[in-house]
Amino acid sequence: MLGRGKNTVGKVLAYLGIWVFAAGFAFSDLLGIEGTPELLETLSIPLLVIGVLMLVSSNFFRLKN
Repeated sequence: MLGRGKNTVGKVLAYLGIWVFAAGFAFSDLLGIEGTPELLETLSIPLLVIGVLMLVSSNFFRLKN
């Protein structure tokens, strides 16, 4: 699972990263939804990048054996 083997900070970063990535993907032009405000369309790429960075950085917060 996503939070297995991670401490609390890693779990929070992983779940927040998924939500931030999903928000960026929902507001991007990839889905073809019309009527999205221009501000949200311009923020979609940074949200995608931030979400991926949060997911990758969550892997550094592992539990020590």
